[in-house]
Amino acid sequence: MQQFEINNYAKKQVIEYLNNQQITIDDAMSNETHNAQVAAILHQNLPTMVRKIYALPKFQKFFWEKRELLTQYVVNRLTQADKPKKR
Repeated sequence: MQQFEINNYAKKQVIEYLNNQQITIDDAMSNETHNAQVAAILHQNLPTMVRKIYALPKFQKFFWEKRELLTQYVVNRLTQADKPKKR
């Protein structure tokens, strides 16, 4: 899971979705419909090879089944300050 990064564009999309739905990430992760939508946003921003290995339905199922574990992880990734890139 440590290799799973949420890029700035994905962060923006998730935050926009949460704001539009007027919910928190905790609310989204605990509701199957919202959870699937957050998973879809994150899935579309994964590297192509990862998306091929973990098709969207499989990724959404994983996200729902592991929501307790993933909620804090996603919160941390969304609120984490962007690290400078190594050159």
